[in-house]
Amino acid sequence: MSSVALHAMSASDPKRTDFKGDNMAEKDDSWLTDPADHLIGVTLTHREWTPASVRDDHDHCALCWAKFAKLGVPGELHVGWCTSDRLHWVCQQCIDDFKVRFQWILNDNPNPWVD
Repeated sequence: MSSVALHAMSASDPKRTDFKGDNMAEKDDSWLTDPADHLIGVTLTHREWTPASVRDDHDHCALCWAKFAKLGVPGELHVGWCTSDRLHWVCQQCIDDFKVRFQWILNDNPNPWVD
């Protein structure tokens, strides 16, 4: 089973083997595509995906590589969490699984860049 498919399963699914218990700090994260140490302690804002530049047609979750896009491709994500520069995106599943480990500050403000 692919790491993305394994990640997409519910934590309570008996087929999911990457949990050692209910404590997310004990979760086996060996499947992560990027350790993402550069994202420790950052503020992530919940928003609809939009490209950071006109050259971008998609982004990937910094942890599991899920695709953010508006290409009409099955399985693409349209909403997620991003850094203020919109260069780093994190999917909801990774937020749920790793918000404690990465000490993220989560901002639900829909217009964080509007004063």
